[in-house]
Amino acid sequence: MDQYRRLGMNIRRAVEGKGITVYQGIVRSIEDMTCTVTFGSLDVDGVRLKASVTDTDDKCIIVPKPGSAVIVGSLSGDLNNLVVLSVDEVREIVINGGRNGGLVNIASLTDSINRLVDAFNRHTHPVSGAVAGTVATPMEHLNKDEYEDNNIRH
Repeated sequence: MDQYRRLGMNIRRAVEGKGITVYQGIVRSIEDMTCTVTFGSLDVDGVRLKASVTDTDDKCIIVPKPGSAVIVGSLSGDLNNLVVLSVDEVREIVINGGRNGGLVNIASLTDSINRLVDAFNRHTHPVSGAVAGTVATPMEHLNKDEYEDNNIRH
């Protein structure tokens, strides 16, 4: 038996008797760490936005946009213990409790810094270099590709 088949069998044994069901619904509203989702004509509140009920600042929360579609999983096989698994449209993403503020818009930051570089380079006073009588070379523009991490994008 290959490792994937053995893994599948072990997972089935671990959840035996515990139905795991997924539903698709539309987000009606957001309430802190939960949301209300409409399934057909039924509104269900208390759908969790994170996997557990533990309260920690080191969490990653993807808050769906009201009116957008979500995939919701049931940990009990019915409309109890629901958690959002996937979202179509994102209102907000909070990583580590959001304590570091918002992400930087890298293109805007690079443009602002390069305007500062241009102003510095246009400055009328010569800048003395390390050797008497020489002038320092102008600053070069920054290239966002040198410091942008494309693994997290917004």
